[in-house]
Amino acid sequence: MATSFGLDYNDFRTDLEYGARIGDGLYFHAGGFYRTGEGVRSPGFVANNGGQVKFNVTKEFEKGSVTVYAKFLNDRAAAFMPMPMQVSGTNASPNWGSISGYDATSGAMQSVYLDYNVGLGPNGELRRDKVSDGMHPVSKSIGASATFELADGWKVTDNGRFSSNSGAFVAPFPAEVATAGTIANSFGAGSTLAYANDGTPFNNPNGLVARIHMFDTQLNNMDNFMNDLRITKKFDKVGVTAGYFKSIQNISMSWLWNSYLQEVSDNNPRLINVFDAGGNPLSVNGLYAYGVPAWGNCCTRNYDTQYNVSAPYANVSFDATDKLSLEAGVRYDKGQVNGSFAGSSQTAYDINNDGVISAPESSVSAINTANTTAVDYQYHYVSYSFGANYLIDAQQSVFARYSRGASAKADRILFSGLNYLDGDKMNTLDYLNQAEIGYKRKFTKGYVYATLFSSKTNEQGGYEATSNSIIDNDYKSMGLELETSYNATANLNLRGGFTYTKAEITSGANDGNDPRRQPKMMYNFIPTYKFSQNKNAVGLSFIGQTKAYTQDSNQLVMDGFMIVNGFVEVTVTKGLSLNLAGNNLFNTLAITEAEEGNITENTVNYVRARPLPGRSVSMALSYKF
Repeated sequence: MATSFGLDYNDFRTDLEYGARIGDGLYFHAGGFYRTGEGVRSPGFVANNGGQVKFNVTKEFEKGSVTVYAKFLNDRAAAFMPMPMQVSGTNASPNWGSISGYDATSGAMQSVYLDYNVGLGPNGELRRDKVSDGMHPVSKSIGASATFELADGWKVTDNGRFSSNSGAFVAPFPAEVATAGTIANSFGAGSTLAYANDGTPFNNPNGLVARIHMFDTQLNNMDNFMNDLRITKKFDKVGVTAGYFKSIQNISMSWLWNSYLQEVSDNNPRLINVFDAGGNPLSVNGLYAYGVPAWGNCCTRNYDTQYNVSAPYANVSFDATDKLSLEAGVRYDKGQVNGSFAGSSQTAYDINNDGVISAPESSVSAINTANTTAVDYQYHYVSYSFGANYLIDAQQSVFARYSRGASAKADRILFSGLNYLDGDKMNTLDYLNQAEIGYKRKFTKGYVYATLFSSKTNEQGGYEATSNSIIDNDYKSMGLELETSYNATANLNLRGGFTYTKAEITSGANDGNDPRRQPKMMYNFIPTYKFSQNKNAVGLSFIGQTKAYTQDSNQLVMDGFMIVNGFVEVTVTKGLSLNLAGNNLFNTLAITEAEEGNITENTVNYVRARPLPGRSVSMALSYKF
């Protein structure tokens, strides 16, 4: 059992798990956790709130075993989208920083002033969703796995699971960050701004306002069933596997997004109302649109689809010599997609039931249930892989592999006006071809693994909500992965690795450019020292990457960064240990993505970027019995 909590932030979690032998060949394990608190950022409310319980029981037989398991998850965690930041300098050499009044390493767009998102639901009903639900999965799963040795060396294995899934994803997204004058004038010349909570004129010292698109996605039915049945047999030097994978996945969800104005502040930012030149209100309590008119009201939508996949597969391995082993596999995926989806229509509706149609209520986005699009198409593809491993000696080997596979798109292609009754005329698949060659070496005190890789990706058009566009790129990349571990002494271990990637877009307007957000090198270095006495330990981790471009246009650069984490673990007494851990110890400003592709050089620009959290320190007390 373990309890952990933040020392410089409000969060608490407790875990408990226990497993034991029940009888002859019969075992069980049960466990779970519960957590509550704000988290490392301060959204103004309890953001982390929920937990999980799981249980399994295993019965061993003379020639096999069966495990039955169940899990229940109901958890909430804040979803942090890109945040307001400022950038000066040039696109090639920018100066990234926090905005006055908004610390990008600790701030949050969430606020006590915006705890509910109200509007019309998927069936035209009034609904109210809690912003504090954030990422809220509810999952109930039951499954079983069985494996048995049959006669003549045959073996059969079956794994099956059914999950009943629902929940929500609610998060404020800053669609625009600009001066108060710019935002006010976007509603018409002479418009003014005032705080929604008390009516006083807008006077935030930094003078900035965020146009918020509330991402409110309700997961109505995401149930799935999956089963994998396989048989294997070893014929002297040849091993054979044949199997059949089956899955059925529901995607029933509703996008119910709204638009707000909010001050840029990291301390419970207040909502802002806008008034036209005549003093008439154009918003109510910060909400200026039931929907997202800035994106063409794209984001009131409903999906009711089911994805049925059947995939037989086979694999053959061959010990050609004592040192050379060969392997090849093939899989055929066939998918059937059925259902429907619908966009939005605009209507006048008295949302707050006050008998008056306000400006936002004059055009309310509603699911256009009278104009749904039928979905009934099939897709299929063949994946294959073949490789070889050569054992140089007992400590080292080389290997090579070539593979081709695909990924089938789901709801992200239910946007672009395709023929949803004919899979051959749709961009349903993304293909990946990859070759790799590697070397593995074990030493008395460690190991080193090195892999060279080359890949080509064919990415068909899929909708991206944050840019309100269709992404359609092909890529090629090559690089090197290196992983190593070395016991410098009996107590000191040095572990690390890096990945170097030379990637390039090979289609479209950005042909020849680097893919967005893709650094050339990512690395980690983790030294750990264990004290021989009482099993105490101390460790550090250095995790970082080199610079990358914010967008495929390759203009604005995100600086490289290194994050330093650390821990100290102390044994209090037998079975009882105390762990002190710190993340981002130097409070480094690390940017992983940004919405803007370029800035106006040599001036201050306000952009939307996703920074990693700043420094946080936690403590955990655990007891093993």
